[in-house]
Amino acid sequence: MVFICVIAGTVIGMAAFVLLTQTAVRNGIRMSGLIDWRTQYELERIDDADGDKPTLRELYEIAAKTDSAPDAIERNVRAKALNYIESRNSIHVRNCWIVIGVAVGVVFFLAMIITLASGANGTI
Repeated sequence: MVFICVIAGTVIGMAAFVLLTQTAVRNGIRMSGLIDWRTQYELERIDDADGDKPTLRELYEIAAKTDSAPDAIERNVRAKALNYIESRNSIHVRNCWIVIGVAVGVVFFLAMIITLASGANGTI
């Protein structure tokens, strides 16, 4: 029984570690500003589960209907894209904390099982 718990804990721990590492690297690159805001907007739009955000081209078309100056169009599109990127970054950070919380909970649960099992038999 304890051997199975150790194997399960190891597998769950490794999966959580891989997920946290992937999330941290992806978020670090996205939040660092190394990616152009246009590319980052499209990446976030593709990753979004709702899929209701317009493409960058559609944002330019919408802005062109209200403004005729190219600078104003660029400013409006950039402002909308950056607002969306910032809102998505906060979602990524929240998801990281959720995964960390679940991982800590699983480790705590496995530690309780091992403690209870060792208390019942006197051995681990």
